[in-house]
Amino acid sequence: MSELQELFDAGNADELLRIGTEKFRDGEEAVAFSYYRAACKLGNAVAMGNLGYCYQTGRGVKADERLALYCFERAAEQDDAGCLMKVGDFHYNGKGGLPRNRSHAFGCYLRGYEIAANASEPDIMLTAELCYRLGFCKKDGLGTEQNLQDAYEYFQAVAELVCDEADQGNARALTLLEKCQNHMDYCESRFE
Repeated sequence: MSELQELFDAGNADELLRIGTEKFRDGEEAVAFSYYRAACKLGNAVAMGNLGYCYQTGRGVKADERLALYCFERAAEQDDAGCLMKVGDFHYNGKGGLPRNRSHAFGCYLRGYEIAANASEPDIMLTAELCYRLGFCKKDGLGTEQNLQDAYEYFQAVAELVCDEADQGNARALTLLEKCQNHMDYCESRFE
């Protein structure tokens, strides 16, 4: 009996996820996909999000936006903040067979942000990414009422979240910080 089957039979979704992640990092993406799929069958939301990522990017499996969306939606139903962001992105851009629905996207971003910000061990970059999307939507009135003050506050919160990461040279944080500063400047120029 294979290790994967033994872990599945034992109901050990966390170990299936751990091994899948290890295999993915080692470049064994098709093997990782199998481990993620097994962990998903046991109800693991993180594995479902990873499976969605595989489908979205074609890593370890043929790319399929609809299946990626399906996986992200199932994980989002379990309050996975990262997958709520992904579902929001699909609605925002009208991908995965969905029509563009920015109101639904905004709702996903808001729910994801609430979950991420209140997590016992918050993922600072995920929280910042969700907060950024909320600010962007508020700035331009995309899926929600335009409110430059709210937008400014969201962008300011992002800057505070990523400041330490940016100081340490995190490229993702630096880019986000720069984008937020540009949006904050725009908002400030429109305040009366």
